[in-house]
This record gives sequence, C-alpha cells and structure tokens, in this order.
Amino acid sequence: MGLVLPHGGLDKVWGAMVNVAYEVEPLGEKAGECACCGRVTRAIWGIVHVEGAETVASYFVNWTVGADLADHPANMDLIIGAWGEGTGASDRVAVSLLYTVGETGPAVMVIDAAGRNIAKNPLVGAALGRDEVLGTSVATLAFGLFDAVVSQDARFQP
Repeated sequence: MGLVLPHGGLDKVWGAMVNVAYEVEPLGEKAGECACCGRVTRAIWGIVHVEGAETVASYFVNWTVGADLADHPANMDLIIGAWGEGTGASDRVAVSLLYTVGETGPAVMVIDAAGRNIAKNPLVGAALGRDEVLGTSVATLAFGLFDAVVSQDARFQP
C-alpha cells in the first residue's frame, strides 16, 4: 500500500517544511567493508528537527572512507514526514540522494529510493522515485536536509 496524499500531493504536504532552520541530532554509526574494493565504509544516522520544534526526518549516510567521491559516491537516505504519537509509516516517504564529485565540483542528485534498502524500512510508507521528487517541494526539502546534515553532523567526512 502506497502513501495516501491529500489533494495537492507532495507539495501541499511538505511545502511548509522548506525555508526553515534545521537542527541535526546525530544518533549512531558503524563501520563496514566495501564489497568492491575492500576499503573501510562508514555509516552514520540521526534525526533532523525543525529548529526548536518537531522531527521532520531521519537520515542514513554511508560512504567509503578515503575513496574518491567520483569513484565511490556517498549515499544519503532520508525518511521524511510526520513523526511522533499518532503517526505511522503512511505519514512518511523515503528519498535517496547521491553525493559525488564531477568535472565541475561536488554534486548532489536524487536517485530512486525504491532500489535502496531504505525502501524496506518499516518506518517508510513509500519509496519515491527520482521523477516523483524532482520539481516538487520534496526536492527542495531533501536538499535542505542534506545541507543541514553535511554542515551539522561532524562525523560526515567523505
């Protein structure tokens, strides 16, 4: 069962969450091994609140330590939506981002969340595809959340 949205779709639901200040609350981390090169991988996760208010997202970031982002991009999976008492998976969506470095410098792009492990998370009502995110306020929100995590979670050192 997919996410049920009110009339107006994603923009109506999450449009109010953009252009606000966020507070990042780091929670956990773990190390692993890259399947393709054997280098150490790192995963971190936490939650993001509207500054001084409610939680709006959880985040999961993983990257290969010491690897060039052009060869081994970092992934950020977000669970965006309502949290707390009286909410459930149907109130949240997964959005996935890829952080890499190209010819012109760092770049962040939306990728399909359905192909990522986040899609199977029981806290997610729907895993959004790239085409469902681009051009909506969810994209603006996701990029804002990315910026907050990168600037506030000191553990993220790709």
